[in-house]
Amino acid sequence: MNYMLKYSLSCLLLVLTLASCRKEPNYPDEPQISFKRVEQYDHDALGVQKDSLFLVIGFQDGDGNLGLSSDDKSEDYNFPFQKGSPYEKNFIIKVLRARPDPNNPGDPVFEELIFPTGTDLSGRFPRISNDDRKEPLEGEIKLALEITNENEQYYAVGDVVKFEVFIYDRTTPVPNKSNVVTSEPITLFTN
Repeated sequence: MNYMLKYSLSCLLLVLTLASCRKEPNYPDEPQISFKRVEQYDHDALGVQKDSLFLVIGFQDGDGNLGLSSDDKSEDYNFPFQKGSPYEKNFIIKVLRARPDPNNPGDPVFEELIFPTGTDLSGRFPRISNDDRKEPLEGEIKLALEITNENEQYYAVGDVVKFEVFIYDRTTPVPNKSNVVTSEPITLFTN
């Protein structure tokens, strides 16, 4: 019995010691991101090539204020995140398409693909934490995109593209912008 008590107390002391050693990470309040990967799934739907793409971004944020609600009645649609604002979308994507470099044949140059006004791939990602507690957060954001070759002015079979991404947090009155990251090149519609 005495042995069991000593053994139990030793285990409890060890657990408490190890638990107290864990420090919360110290990240800056401005989000820091990294490009983890692009997951690509090709399929053909009645002669139209489709790519389902998932952009996976790693993040670290010191104050945990990442993500916006999709409920347009929530505070996340108040200033500065209201509709039409530059901060309405918090996951900003630019598509860079490879084109031949006239000065260096064989090496492509990547140029931003310009979409019609009001059309882009940027969007809102949901709140990472449901409370407003200030705490460091780390994890991944996975954003889904559906791309087709219906209008070859934008995407054609075999196009090579990269994605340039940054995010905003919920800091007001001006949200903090993360660093900008770029994916590895991928080839569209390869099936």
